[in-house]
Amino acid sequence: MNKKKGTEQFIEIARASARISNVVSSTPLIKSKMLSKGKTGVYFKMENLNPTGSFKIRGAANKILSMTDEERAKGVVTASTGNHGAGVGFMCHETGTKGTVFAPSDVSQAKYESMIAFGLDVIKTDGDPINGEIASRKYAAENDMSFISPYNDPQIIGGQGTIGFELYAEHQDLDAVFISLGGGGLMSGIAVAMANLSPKTKIIAVSPTNSNVMQQSVTAGKILDLPSKPTLSDGTAGGVEQGSITFDYCRDYVDEFIDVSEDELVKGLRLFIEDTNTIGEGAVGVAVAGYLKQRDRWKGKKTAIIACGGNIAKSTLKEIL
Repeated sequence: MNKKKGTEQFIEIARASARISNVVSSTPLIKSKMLSKGKTGVYFKMENLNPTGSFKIRGAANKILSMTDEERAKGVVTASTGNHGAGVGFMCHETGTKGTVFAPSDVSQAKYESMIAFGLDVIKTDGDPINGEIASRKYAAENDMSFISPYNDPQIIGGQGTIGFELYAEHQDLDAVFISLGGGGLMSGIAVAMANLSPKTKIIAVSPTNSNVMQQSVTAGKILDLPSKPTLSDGTAGGVEQGSITFDYCRDYVDEFIDVSEDELVKGLRLFIEDTNTIGEGAVGVAVAGYLKQRDRWKGKKTAIIACGGNIAKSTLKEIL
């Protein structure tokens, strides 16, 4: 795959690394006890250990810290299934900014409580999470507030891409990185970073079969409007905004797309929790399940799995375990 594009986005990732360094510390990259054997090295990038329990704080920090004092004074509006909202909420609290988030009506209770705890006004919307994105953009325009997309923004992608810089800092010879795919902000950031730092590293995108809109869109050559079935991976669920810049990055930089069933997802999440003695959410199970699906292929190789978040309802966790 030819990965020549993305110079401006790569520069934004570099700027983000400096901009958010006082807010977001580098997360551990730990070797899996259960998946590593002999020359096979599998590493978990522990984004679940971030202050808000998710990688999403990176993009939120980069976006809000890049805004002017005047823009922050007017307040910000976003849409989120939970993790991005918590990241925005954390940064609103840090900078004294008023924040409003549009969330799905069936948002995870754990993620809802996290957003409320940071002082955000939460407005619930019915249907697919994409409905919240549409409503929040309209609300921001009507109230002269800045809209912060959960993925369709160069500075959001820039913040998420700092994970790629951290991966390369520890291992310059990764053969592959497995990343859960939703709207594509995380995928785009890491993929652009690795394309510039370690172009031989394969970027593997993993989606739940019940909601794999970006995967199907790339196959079709355009962003599709598709329904999503319920999935434990709520962090990757829902549609993709028309015209999203992440579509081009996913099309041009992702080497392979995999989708996994809910049963495979749960198996992957159980393994992660047992292996690391930490909490993961559904989207982590997606990435782990993707690796397990290709495990034989990566024997004797060095791979990383992005453990993107750990915000999961206690009742759901109990049921899984």
